[in-house]
Order: sequence, then structure tokens, then C-alpha cells
Amino acid sequence: MPRPATDKRERLTAAALDLAYRDGFDRASITDIASAAGVAPGSVYYYFKTKQDVGLAIAGELGERYGAAMAGWETLEDPRDRLVAFIDSYRTQSTMVMEHGCPLGSVCTELSKHSPELGAAGAEVFETLVGWIASQFELLGYSAAASHARAIHLVSVMQGAAALSNALQSTEPLTLEGDHLERWVRNSGTSA
Repeated sequence: MPRPATDKRERLTAAALDLAYRDGFDRASITDIASAAGVAPGSVYYYFKTKQDVGLAIAGELGERYGAAMAGWETLEDPRDRLVAFIDSYRTQSTMVMEHGCPLGSVCTELSKHSPELGAAGAEVFETLVGWIASQFELLGYSAAASHARAIHLVSVMQGAAALSNALQSTEPLTLEGDHLERWVRNSGTSA
């Protein structure tokens, strides 16, 4: 029995995201995407008329994945535990991050090189993540401005640690910074 059309589109999007992450968005050809998804190259154009459309689907998929992660972290009672879960999402993927960089940071950077529209779509995923992190700091008693600054700090340090881990081909930056940020988060709100 043939798979539903949405399944094929999802497989193409997942394959495109994986290729953009591992090889770069511009290097991922339609043929590569089709092959990785197990579909005929011509059928890609049924779902995506242009490479730009593929990029928008990738940004949408990133948004969905991070949205699902944030929803999962929301099940934790303490905002500190939620923030540590975000940090752990890097630490548990440290080998992959060491090899290819942060999935979010790497792919969003790749998309921004392709076009301003794709750059904006990737930035939206980051903005949503920063907003969610800021909301956790607000729950700990920080002002909106202080919460935003703390969220920017947390994401920036993890992105920097991911970039350094990738450049040095070592998980040490992620481990050290993850541990440092966990201590920082655990002490947050105690004297806000």
C-alpha cells in the first residue's frame, strides 16, 4: 500500500534537515534529498517548487522539534529543572554537536546564507526559544528585561560552547559550560 502524501513530505523535510545540518543547506541537492528520503527526485517538486520552499520547510520542522522539546520540558514542575533540561539537550548530544555543531545554530546559519527570508525563518525559531527561556526566568522572579538578558546569555553560551566543541573536535566545552550553567540556573531566583 502506498504511503500517504504527508508521510512523503515529512520524510523529504526530515531528510533535507539532516542534510542541511550535516553537509550544509546549499550543498544539499534535490537529488540528495530525494535519495535520503527514499523517493524519486522528480517527486520532490510536487512538494517543494523551489529550494527556498525546502528551506522554509526545514525552518518549520526545526520550530516543531523545538516546540515539542519545550512542551516536554514544561512537564517539569520547577522552572530551574526546565532550564537544566534545555542545557541537557546539548550535553546529551555532545558527540553529534562536536562532529557537526548545534543542529539549531548550524542549520539557521546555513539558511541565513541562502536568503533573508530563510534567515528570518530560522531566527524565528531562536526567538521562540529565547522567549520560552525568558519566561522560565520570569517564573523565578526576575523582571522581563532581566529574564530576557538571562535567556540571551544562556542560549549564547550554549551556542558558543557548541561552536567551540565543533571547532576543537572535543566535547569538553559543552561539558564544562553545561555544568557551569547548570550551577548558575540552580542558584537563580534565590535572590532575584
